[in-house]
Amino acid sequence: MKKIAIITSFLLLGLSVSPLTMTSSFAQTTTINSVNISGNKRIENETILSYVRIQPGSQASDDEINQALKELFATGFFADVKVHVEGGQLVIQVEENPIINRIAYEGNSKLKSEQLKEEIQLRPREVLSRTKIQAAQQRILEMYRAMGRFAATVEPKVIQLDDNRCDVVFEIHEGDTTHVRKINFIGNKHFTKSKLKDALITKEYRWFRFFANDDTFDPMRFNADQQSLRQYYYDHGHPDYQQIAAIAEITPDYGSYHLNFTVDEGKPHKFGSIDVISKIPVVNANPYKPLVLVNTGDEFSGRMLERSIEKITEALGNDGYAFTEIEIKQTRNPQNQSVDIIFEIHEGPKVYIERIQFIGNDRTRDHVIRRELALHEGDAMNSARMKRSERNLKDLGYFKNVELIVEQGSSPDRVVLLVKVEEQSTGELSFSAGFSTIDGPLGTIRFIERNFMGKGQTIHSELTVSKRHQDFNVGLIEPYLFGRQLEGSIDAFAQRSTRFSSYTQVTKGLSPSIGYKITEHLSQVLSYTIKQDRVSHVDINASNFLKEQRGSYVTSEVGQTLYYDRRNSKIDPTSGYVLTLSNSFAGLGGKVKYLKHVLGGKTYFSPIEDVVMILKGNYGVMQKAGKKIRVVDSFFLGADSFRGFQYGGLGPHDNRTGDPLGGTRFWTATAETMFPIGLPNEFGVKGALFSDVGTLWRSTETGPFVRDNKYVRASWGIGLVWNSPFGPIRIDYATPFRKDKFDDTQRFLLGFQTKL
Repeated sequence: MKKIAIITSFLLLGLSVSPLTMTSSFAQTTTINSVNISGNKRIENETILSYVRIQPGSQASDDEINQALKELFATGFFADVKVHVEGGQLVIQVEENPIINRIAYEGNSKLKSEQLKEEIQLRPREVLSRTKIQAAQQRILEMYRAMGRFAATVEPKVIQLDDNRCDVVFEIHEGDTTHVRKINFIGNKHFTKSKLKDALITKEYRWFRFFANDDTFDPMRFNADQQSLRQYYYDHGHPDYQQIAAIAEITPDYGSYHLNFTVDEGKPHKFGSIDVISKIPVVNANPYKPLVLVNTGDEFSGRMLERSIEKITEALGNDGYAFTEIEIKQTRNPQNQSVDIIFEIHEGPKVYIERIQFIGNDRTRDHVIRRELALHEGDAMNSARMKRSERNLKDLGYFKNVELIVEQGSSPDRVVLLVKVEEQSTGELSFSAGFSTIDGPLGTIRFIERNFMGKGQTIHSELTVSKRHQDFNVGLIEPYLFGRQLEGSIDAFAQRSTRFSSYTQVTKGLSPSIGYKITEHLSQVLSYTIKQDRVSHVDINASNFLKEQRGSYVTSEVGQTLYYDRRNSKIDPTSGYVLTLSNSFAGLGGKVKYLKHVLGGKTYFSPIEDVVMILKGNYGVMQKAGKKIRVVDSFFLGADSFRGFQYGGLGPHDNRTGDPLGGTRFWTATAETMFPIGLPNEFGVKGALFSDVGTLWRSTETGPFVRDNKYVRASWGIGLVWNSPFGPIRIDYATPFRKDKFDDTQRFLLGFQTKL
């Protein structure tokens, strides 16, 4: 058996003595008659001599010999080097570093070996050196620290093989995650600790936060927290805020971190006088004063000042004044703790965009990024449009980071705009399970790719199977159809429903649509749907009206929907409103003919922080375009559309069988308040107090056995809403306090889907 030597990184390859301590024994210059090199097997003598620079016949001093020693070590080729002069001969003895045969990792489970290989600079068949080993060791530690594992250790070991080859093994102990156990604030008087904690990106460790990683310590995130805290105070009336200290302390066992922020809040301020003036003779400031988003007496907010600058700058650009800059002049009034604001319009430098360059988009194609930019080659440089471009790119969801950088171009009035992006995964495959009081137990398989082949297209498919409803759909979305700002989509679907026990309905169809923006807040979607549905398995005791409508039907429907959206957020709105108007006509071929119109609206406002009130209403009308409107095409209310009643449990129905018949007229109104219930914000749980009111009437079926009236129903209730990492979950308990005696009620409503 051949002997295998295992050497740690601290005694790697026998380098226990620094080469800087090795010197020649000659203090004076010596004439070098010849050079003798020994110990080298792979590296040629000529290569070694090229680094030494001492040739036969030359004079060599002690310093020159020491310098030759240093340069040979600096090559990284050798594990050991000895240089001395013996009888006029320069003797160079080297021990070559081994060649890496294989690199292996042991003990790693949180990071895959492939991930580690991509990050470190070591590769098989390269020359090994202590410097490379230490760099690889440090990089692996950095990767674990980025995951919050500061207790991780990495011990590199080298296994010597024949022919001066070696295997490198990194023995890794990953350690436990280093969580942030405590966040402390010192000096805060106007804001509670909980408010300030909410402003930070880093969160305190809680057992229920197993799905997140923002409760681990990250130095970069800690720096961002300091800026977030500063911005929070600046946006909430404290322009004099100062951060005294920010310290991250790790416990002796490396098990957790404590973050300590010492702040000087300063006094709260409000806005005093506000004015817009122009320093450009041809620009009249008066038309731009209404664009300022703050008023005298409002709480000081740096965010609102920035938004005001964006609006004024954009308006100036639209009016032809491309080269302008907005400067804010602030005057503090200590006596009443107010800040007077003047927006000064100045003439900016005349700079044009010479070239736009994209960096980091290995997958996403250039034209997908370019179409989201509000700036193009040849345009005047505009900071407001730069910010809008950056926001547009971030909203795509394709990139982890987006940065727009301006560099000097070929002349003083030309710049190069660098669009630097960091791509992230845009595909999702999810397996879900859940329960709904409408459909019973359910399971879902869902696939979505939001940036298909880097073209910005979205493909999606979903299969949902439940006790009373089965649904499959697949679709494609093209956000820039024909190269224009037209969002085109096409969906194919198949559904089977037994939500009403009296019959089964199976539907298959295809639905293309085109959406576009008319103005910043107004948009429209045009759609066409062709579908075939079959009503079958009608119960023997079902209503005669349903029995008459058994069979297959083809529906050819065109429609449009207008959206006017002034909400402050589409995901979690707290102010603003949205209005919708939908119209559809079925009858371009097929058996089914009708006109349908639905008008809806929602408004949001927040009377106090963290409390959101929602008012919403809907009104719908169906009209005949043929002989008759089928029951299955009518409006139905109940369950999530009218809490406190079963789906189809209110409105017209057959007195003999109790089967719901739907209606062609309805209106509903809802008042709802969402509020915190005292749990930490990390839970994402809110309470709800609501009241629903409305009615459904005018069935297409008439006769002595049809109960149909405009009787108004109403209910009130409470609910819990959990925006969980597994999907939205909502539980409502509603009590009808105004109902018809034949209505079917349902007080408890539960709906959720969770990823397995």
